[in-house]
Amino acid sequence: MKSFFFILFLIIVNCQLSIVNCSAQTDSVKVKVHSPKTASWLALVPGAGQIYNKKYWKLPIVYGGLGVSSYLIYRFGSETTMYRKELRSRLKDDIKLYPELAEKTDVDIEKDRNDSRRNMEISIAACAIVYILSIVDASVDAHLFYYDISDNLSLGVKPKIDFQPITRTTAPSVALVLKF
Repeated sequence: MKSFFFILFLIIVNCQLSIVNCSAQTDSVKVKVHSPKTASWLALVPGAGQIYNKKYWKLPIVYGGLGVSSYLIYRFGSETTMYRKELRSRLKDDIKLYPELAEKTDVDIEKDRNDSRRNMEISIAACAIVYILSIVDASVDAHLFYYDISDNLSLGVKPKIDFQPITRTTAPSVALVLKF
């Protein structure tokens, strides 16, 4: 199973690299094509959209979030199964399957089972959130790939003295100045 995922990963990376190397010919000047649509489709594979957008520093964040949440899903799922089996065994035959749970009462085991199930469901939600955020991030980065922030765009804070015509007095204030 691991080799299947590894081969799938290599195929996707190979396809991604061939897409990145695509270029359009315009007046004998090569212009690399960067498509937000392609980035959105590549984002279905975790991290591929970030690679396509050349945001390599985001890969550890995506895979770290997915890895940790996947591990917690596995761990809490195993605990839920263990507590469920122990509780069923005790209620049906009054046999204790797991020696580490011998000191716990049925109520404690049921509470622990419910807590483990709740934690597993939270981990599933966290995994889904990280996955969806990686798709949104890849899509937004692709749309802003050619966005240029030049020196002509700035926001500054400057002191200002306001004249109050009604009271005929001046008052110090702060002004936000937008240059574009």
